[in-house]
Amino acid sequence: MSFLPADPTLAVAVKNKLSKLARKRLERFATLYTKALVSDVPEVIHDLRVASRRLQQVLRLLAPKTKSSAKLVRVLRRVRRALGACRNLDVGIHLIQTKLETATSASLRRSWDAVRLWLEQKRATDVEHARAELKRHDLIDFIARVQARIANIDEEPEGVQRLWERSVDALTGWRDALASAKEKPQIERIHALRIAGKRLRYRLESLAALGDTSVKKFVESLKALQDDLGDWHDRSVLRLFVAEFIGRPGFLAEQPGMCRALLLDMEREKQRDQAAINDVIARAEEIAEQNATALGVDEPSGEETTKDQ
Repeated sequence: MSFLPADPTLAVAVKNKLSKLARKRLERFATLYTKALVSDVPEVIHDLRVASRRLQQVLRLLAPKTKSSAKLVRVLRRVRRALGACRNLDVGIHLIQTKLETATSASLRRSWDAVRLWLEQKRATDVEHARAELKRHDLIDFIARVQARIANIDEEPEGVQRLWERSVDALTGWRDALASAKEKPQIERIHALRIAGKRLRYRLESLAALGDTSVKKFVESLKALQDDLGDWHDRSVLRLFVAEFIGRPGFLAEQPGMCRALLLDMEREKQRDQAAINDVIARAEEIAEQNATALGVDEPSGEETTKDQ
């Protein structure tokens, strides 16, 4: 099944929309790339990673996969990977700032401030490593290659024909991840649900940008859900940072009070997260039910799911 119109006139309209979308996403990526070379503002790092994902999605629509297109995608993935550690540290520092503002005791405030300073030191190093990776790539050549692909879009882009199929695959994957997370809401399964939702959202956004308005409400619901799952993930990452901070050689023996304060605060937050994630899963089920026939694919019934198991 495909939303791409058979009418040649409408097919040209899709081609024009795709060209416009690709140019817009390339401009966004290139602008943020240059900013990241001179600025370490957290928003720039986050926005560049998002821009790389969106540009990668549209590149897959321009033409069949070739060595040249694979190289472009590889650059985008390396950019995201280079900035990933910085993004996690930025989120951790932001969460700690909130904790500092709401801490009820001086000892807890001192403990979180020590973690913040340690993360900021790590971030300074990671920013330099990320910039070194960005400098390895020829941005001008990358732009020229993407522009060449945009200029050579077919009248009925093969990638667009496959977008619907990939969206259906992503929807199936998201539903499977949701069922798995509901069965056992463990960290790994919740993380898998978050990644599956991100993949589905980006593909549906591309469908909407190319003219399929039927998925817009689904995209909006997924975005809100992904925001909550992202917050959950960020707090999980912060707990890992705290474990690393406390686990440094000799630190526990030297600072048992600080370790105790951090561990107690983390335990309380983990319990809150465990309660909150049940609400998130319930909301995800509502979204799945509301979009049971999205993309023309019926959601498996309870009986069918039982038979499959």
